[in-house]
Amino acid sequence: MIQALRPLAQAALNVGRRMAGPRTATLADLARIRRAMGEQVLDCELKVARRVRTQLDSAATVLQLWLLRSEIYQAVSDQFGQHEAMRRVKRLKPLFEGLLPERQLK
Repeated sequence: MIQALRPLAQAALNVGRRMAGPRTATLADLARIRRAMGEQVLDCELKVARRVRTQLDSAATVLQLWLLRSEIYQAVSDQFGQHEAMRRVKRLKPLFEGLLPERQLK
């Protein structure tokens, strides 16, 4: 009986999340996202990696971090190509889920 109700309970939780909107990012969330984003440029040229990490460190909101994905894309693309840059940037999307509106994540 309980197993049969599990999908219904999950659906109710999902509706509740959509109605409530995104949650506010904690300092731990921001640190986790910064760390993951910084890892994407570790193998880039040192000067470029430092510039991107400085920008990541100065970002105060989850939206600012989201927008810095373009800097990561550019840094990786310049050194490793567009395909690799797209792959790395796509890896970051799950970090932002629940912290930004769904329409922003598209």
